[in-house]
Amino acid sequence: MDFLTAFIPAVGWGVMPILAYMTKASPREQLTGTVIGAVLFALCLYIIQPASLAPIPFVISFISGIFWAAGQLLQFRTFQKVSVSIAIPVICGLQLIGTTLFAALILGEWITGYQYGMGVGSLLCILAGVLFTSYQGKSAGLSKPLPLRIIMMLVCSGLALSSYVVINQYFNISRLSIILPQSLGMLCSAIVINLKGKHRLRFSPVLHNLSTGLVWSIANLALFISNGLIGMAASFPISQASIAIACVGSILIFKEKKSSQEWIAILVGITVLMIGVGMISLLKP
Repeated sequence: MDFLTAFIPAVGWGVMPILAYMTKASPREQLTGTVIGAVLFALCLYIIQPASLAPIPFVISFISGIFWAAGQLLQFRTFQKVSVSIAIPVICGLQLIGTTLFAALILGEWITGYQYGMGVGSLLCILAGVLFTSYQGKSAGLSKPLPLRIIMMLVCSGLALSSYVVINQYFNISRLSIILPQSLGMLCSAIVINLKGKHRLRFSPVLHNLSTGLVWSIANLALFISNGLIGMAASFPISQASIAIACVGSILIFKEKKSSQEWIAILVGITVLMIGVGMISLLKP
C-alpha cells in the first residue's frame, strides 16, 4: 500500500502538463489557474482535517511554495518553446538528481554499502532512461542543439522544483502541515508574477487550468504522504515515472510525428527508467 501511494504522484504529474498544454493558455494563465486550484484544494483539506500552522513550519512551507511557483512558471514557459515530450524528461531528470542525492547524502536515507550501490545503479538507469526517452531525431526538426536560453530555463526549473520538495523534508515538517502554507506561498508568488506581467489574464484559460491545479494537488499530497512512509530517496524517484506518462501521452494526444527510431528510443528509455524506479523503490530506509 505504501508503494501504491508513491505511484499516485506519477499519474498526477504525468497528466498535469498535458492538461495545462491542452488549455492553450499562456504560462502565466497556466500558473494562475493551477495555483487557484491548489489553494481551493488546500482550503478544503484544511477544513476537513485541520493541521498545525506553527510559525516556523508555516514559513518553511510558504517558501517551498515560492520555489514551486518559480519552477513551474519556467516549466510552462519551456512548453511554449519545445514540446512537453522534450521538456519533461530533462526537468524530471534534474529533479531526480537533486532530490534523491539530497535525501541520501544530507538526510542520511542511504546507510549501507548495498543501499549506495543499488541507489547509484538505479539513478544511472533512471538517467539513462531519461536520455533515451528525450531522444529527438530529424522528425522533431532539431538539427541543432537546444539554445542556451532554453537549457538554462530547464535547469533552473528542475532546481527550483527540487528545492520545493527537499526544503520541507529537511526541516521534518509533517505532510498535512505543508499543504495550506505551501499553497499560500504559491498564490503570493503568482500575484507578484502577474503584477509584473504585460498582458491581462484571460478568464477562460485560467478557469480551465483549475483542473490542472486539482490534479497537481492530489499528486503533491500523495508525495508528502509517501515521503513519510518510505522516505524521499525512494518516493520521489517513483513519482518520476510521470516521465513515461507525460512523454508518451503528449506524443499521442498532440499527434507529434515520431520516426520508428525515435519510438524505439522512447520505449527503451521508459523500460530502463522503470527498472531504475523499481530498484530504488527497494531502498526503504
